[in-house]
Amino acid sequence: GEGLHVWGDPGWKAAERHGVVHRGFAGHHQQLTTIYRQGKIHVDINRLYQLDIVPMRVFDILACSGFLIAEHSPALSALFTIGEEVESWSSIDELVEKVRFYKKHPNAAQRIAERGRIAVLERHSIADRVSAMLADRPAFVPAVEVG
Repeated sequence: GEGLHVWGDPGWKAAERHGVVHRGFAGHHQQLTTIYRQGKIHVDINRLYQLDIVPMRVFDILACSGFLIAEHSPALSALFTIGEEVESWSSIDELVEKVRFYKKHPNAAQRIAERGRIAVLERHSIADRVSAMLADRPAFVPAVEVG
């Protein structure tokens, strides 16, 4: 009942019976950028295997000045200030409550979106993200053939 539009795989079509508009896959580059810039409220739902990471779309949405309510995780709160640079949710009830709040208070959402964009530009460039990912991995050791 909140006017939800979803871009994603065909599995999302099942949500149409609940009033969700399934838009299919979104093309990378210009189509995603347009969606991220023009959407009023973006909701990020992690995949089951992504619960311990912050997916790239979070950075992309924020970089496009999009307002985002992302599924809460320790990784998200380690990278962003919740409620100031990004909003988060931990239950469906909390998500619905926040969507309704920010629909009624678009200026509050816009302020968070602006701070989120600044956070990405100042702290989360692609080079910064790659360095962070590599720092979590052991140094590359070339294979040695014994023979």
